[in-house]
Amino acid sequence: MIVDYAHFSDQGPRPDNEDSDGLWLLPDGAAMAVADGLGGHIGGQFASRLAIDTFISAMREGSDLDLAMLAWQIHQRIRQAQADKPELRRMATTFSAIRIAGHNMRLVHCGDTRIVLQRRKGIKLLTQDHTEAQRLLSIGKISAEEFDHYPRKNILESALGGPTHPKIDSASLEVLPGDRVFITSDGVHGKVFLRELKALSDNAPTATVFVQAVADLVRQRGADDNYTIAAAFLS
Repeated sequence: MIVDYAHFSDQGPRPDNEDSDGLWLLPDGAAMAVADGLGGHIGGQFASRLAIDTFISAMREGSDLDLAMLAWQIHQRIRQAQADKPELRRMATTFSAIRIAGHNMRLVHCGDTRIVLQRRKGIKLLTQDHTEAQRLLSIGKISAEEFDHYPRKNILESALGGPTHPKIDSASLEVLPGDRVFITSDGVHGKVFLRELKALSDNAPTATVFVQAVADLVRQRGADDNYTIAAAFLS
């Protein structure tokens, strides 16, 4: 499987960028991850960067690692850093990552960063946000219309490094030549709908052209947060 990949991250209107991301070609495939840090510019940057650095170090050591266990290890490392440095005690991070080897893709997810798969004429969200609003929508406590205007829409219920046991989702699926995989922070998917991601991708011959088009659209609509997108085009 050949992977064409690109990524873009910007602080938006914020004084610092608490998002971290990375894409790596590996001997048997590729890996990609996005983390959105919480807890202020020092703590948020530290937590998201720790997540990304821990992930790629593990990926370079071997391809058969349990990604859910790896995310739990990241959680524990953040918690230890909080204990060592009290000024970082409120830091945490979302984390969404994929590992592609041949025609297999494994994913891991915690928080409200998102993993998206585009295949042929369709596009599908592979993750579910771990937010208060999404939980209430899932159990029927609020409607789809109420969800769109829910005042606590961005309140996270799970993050690595958080004070409670994090919810960590993982899955494995087959990928095919022609598939395109995107990971976004909420600064992107809060501004750009899935169908718009597909339209931009359909008109993009390369991953670089695509991520630049997405970044341009976020800026045009008025970024109100850090925003990050990573994309892998498979062939």
